[in-house]
Amino acid sequence: MAKFLISTMPETGHIYPALPIATALAARGHQVRWHTGPDFADKVSQTGASFVPMKHAPRFQDLTPRPKQSRSWEAVVGALRRLFVEPAPGQLRDYTEILSDFDADVVINESTAGLGPRLLHELGGPPWARLGVSPLPSLPTSAIPPLVSPAVFADPPEVLPYSDDPGVQDRYRRMNWEAANVHMSQLTEALDELRARFGLGPQPTGETGFAATISPFLQLQTGTLAFDYPRPELPAQVHHVGPLLPPGPDVFELPPWWQDVVSADRPVVHVTQGTVATDPTSLLRPTLDALADDDVLVVATAANPADLGPLPANVRLAKSIPYALLLPYVDVMVTNGGIGGILAALTHGLPLIGGGRTEDKPAVCARIAHTGVGIDLKTDRPTVGKIRDAVRAVLSNPSYQRAAVRVQTDFARHDPPVEAAVLLERLAETKAPVV
Repeated sequence: MAKFLISTMPETGHIYPALPIATALAARGHQVRWHTGPDFADKVSQTGASFVPMKHAPRFQDLTPRPKQSRSWEAVVGALRRLFVEPAPGQLRDYTEILSDFDADVVINESTAGLGPRLLHELGGPPWARLGVSPLPSLPTSAIPPLVSPAVFADPPEVLPYSDDPGVQDRYRRMNWEAANVHMSQLTEALDELRARFGLGPQPTGETGFAATISPFLQLQTGTLAFDYPRPELPAQVHHVGPLLPPGPDVFELPPWWQDVVSADRPVVHVTQGTVATDPTSLLRPTLDALADDDVLVVATAANPADLGPLPANVRLAKSIPYALLLPYVDVMVTNGGIGGILAALTHGLPLIGGGRTEDKPAVCARIAHTGVGIDLKTDRPTVGKIRDAVRAVLSNPSYQRAAVRVQTDFARHDPPVEAAVLLERLAETKAPVV
């Protein structure tokens, strides 16, 4: 049996996709240690993995304050340096301590964390796998809209649409090449400086800092290409394994109004503000006001329910409800673009309305529109009228649900935890790229 070290930032959206992987690995007899923050120690232990606390590795809130959004490449590079370069030395210290009595065969970390596992491997440590919990970056050869650019990082951000026009795709290839090799050269330089601190030479000629965030051994990507742009340029070690979702709870105390949902004779709309950008005035409260006079039942979840004030008569509110229990009764979901909730909705064939413009949410919401599974509001502060029109459009036009069911069908072809575990086992055995 093999030994695996999982390392994730201590945030819900970064922990949850790894839960089914850890559970599957432990169930298959492997030894698993999980390096993250103490708030998630119980979640980790429930998978059969052993919890290892972060000591030197920083959490998101410990990093340099996020650069102010602006239309400059300097801001883009600053944001990426903060995510990928800054955490690496602390991660490397933690990993070295852990491996002193746990000779891991593979280190697994997630796609928005630092590059500590890459340094560890190049210093003689085990191969590393990357768990993709956000859209895969556009590569220098990609014919899709750039994942990062000053326009995406601006306030408000702008996201270019996908196009199958050859001329537009050529333009996107040029933009992606220039982004990686010219505009973000400072990211590559920062990574080379980091490598030099540990006695490593510069990156191989032609390898950019952004491309370095994809593992050369194994990239496990949550979801499938059914909810993405066409990506024929992806390297062979990138594997979409289907939606990696947390298991439903064994015990959960349902709210007293739960029967209203189960027996609803009108459409049920679920609205969530997510777990990071939780200001209820941006999406949550406007949605409640937008649908107050419509013949729908609105199920809202909010981190701080008291902040919402008086509720319309057709609203049912809770702090949280597990998706496995709620989504079978929902007809459409209004979301701020968190990828975990969106994949959960599509697993149930639900159409979506996305209103997110921070982190990777603009790119995720753009994929809602591209795949036809819903409407991208293109703002994180939509008007009441815009939300109302979008919900009515999705409920009245069956094409959105048909598209969502198409993605659901593709998802159903996968057994995500098992597929991920098998691929990781191959990496542990061969120590070579899993293609």
